[in-house]
Amino acid sequence: MAVLLSCSALSKSIGARVLFDNVSLTLSDGDRIGLIGPNGSGKTTLLEILAGNSMPDVGSRSIRKQARIAYVPQDSLFAADQTVGSVLTSALDGLPLDATEKTTKVQMIMTRAALTNPDMAAAALSGGWKKRLAIAAALVTSPDVLLLDEPTNHLDLDGIIWLESALSGVNACLVVTHDRYLLENLATQVTEMNPVYPQSAFQVRGNYSEFLERRQDFLDAQSKQQDALRTKVKREVEWLRRGTKARTGNRALA
Repeated sequence: MAVLLSCSALSKSIGARVLFDNVSLTLSDGDRIGLIGPNGSGKTTLLEILAGNSMPDVGSRSIRKQARIAYVPQDSLFAADQTVGSVLTSALDGLPLDATEKTTKVQMIMTRAALTNPDMAAAALSGGWKKRLAIAAALVTSPDVLLLDEPTNHLDLDGIIWLESALSGVNACLVVTHDRYLLENLATQVTEMNPVYPQSAFQVRGNYSEFLERRQDFLDAQSKQQDALRTKVKREVEWLRRGTKARTGNRALA
């Protein structure tokens, strides 16, 4: 599979706090990566770097020539004068499409996303429909890579079902989410960002169930190593103590 987007040895800090260190990730055709981790581990910051909106302190980002990236941030905000139709049409600005092609694509995505009124004020939509509109605006561009930050926020069950169906048809995507069912049904790889791991991340090819099994194996192995290290240190300390007593006794005899 051809690599679309990658990052190598990324590090990022905010002030004195290190968000992540030495993170590497590759997104290829057909990949659907679920990105998880505790709050504050740098997931959104990593997405911003991958989208080209932010720079790492250290490391590099690479994108395949002419690959198109669409990014949907966690908060879906629209100006007061934007309508559903204008949001979707504006998303196509800069693409090599004529007016008829743009109109056709907008109509198609509105049907797929169940957005029925192009004249509806975008800012007047509920949280769930704002999210759906923001995702639809990304999908209408037919991106090579789709980056999503917590896309199930505010979506009801119908919205989540629509999202799963929509994402199954994209070329490649990376999704930050806490939705375990979405990870189970969608992911071809799960990456957990957490400073407890070497290189700040643990990556497993497969869905969420496979990730949980592999992570448990990793943690068990780490625990055994720590137990072995503690045993070794204990023996070393005991040996040193015995040596100290022996030396003291020999000096007393002398």
